[in-house]
Amino acid sequence: MGLCVIFVSGPRRSGKSAVVRTMIDRLWERKPHYIRLVKKGGDKGRPKTPAPIASESPIASARWLEYDADRIFEILPDALTAIHKEDRFGSVVLEADTDSELRHAYPYDHRLFVMPNPARIDEVFRNPHGAAAEFQRVLDDTQAFASEVFGLTDAHLEDCDPPEDRAALSASQIRSFLRSPLGDELATRIQLRQPYQGLVESDVIVVNTQIGTRGPETEECLGRIKGLLERLRGSSDRCGELFVCDPCDPDAEYSRQLLDALEPMCLGGS
Repeated sequence: MGLCVIFVSGPRRSGKSAVVRTMIDRLWERKPHYIRLVKKGGDKGRPKTPAPIASESPIASARWLEYDADRIFEILPDALTAIHKEDRFGSVVLEADTDSELRHAYPYDHRLFVMPNPARIDEVFRNPHGAAAEFQRVLDDTQAFASEVFGLTDAHLEDCDPPEDRAALSASQIRSFLRSPLGDELATRIQLRQPYQGLVESDVIVVNTQIGTRGPETEECLGRIKGLLERLRGSSDRCGELFVCDPCDPDAEYSRQLLDALEPMCLGGS
């Protein structure tokens, strides 16, 4: 497919739409198509603003796409195929929240993660006890493992074995597993709370300093995010760049570097 598909995700009210609009205004030379992914039955309502006149709109088309977790692997490709028929080498920007089933619903060309400025460490990271318990659960449960690592839900894993009741791994067994590349990556990822799991898979991570509250643990939390990315960068070919800034202020510190990092996402398909 000639489309270039960009997946923009992050917690609700983190400024994703504003970042997308900045990209549209400053980077795309050719109008992109826009899709807002919304889970059926959720509380997010469709925008009530009237649709702009096509000649005045900054985007080529806009779609509000509601999905069920068990059908996202069908619904999303169908929507992209429809766009491809209209615009073979266009760009499509998908905006979504942090539903795990979206992370691997399509082989996105680029991923952008937007998050608010964290006031506390536990907004982003599990505490050591919670991380250890989750780590053990994932090792014991095939479905939990697939969800944590690949973003797959129960609906896609009907043939998986059920959780097993067995003794917890010994300290030596855990150390041995953690020394493997998979064990190290899993342990690193599992430190993050679910809404932030997509962070480690993204090409660019934006900490929006205009959203959220700066607190006494903010710097330590940001330091832990940087450390996590650096650790993953050592074992993965794809690990994102982190920008802590106001992404909508052209005069803000690091804004030019952020735009440079985002520019390859806005070149269209091929």
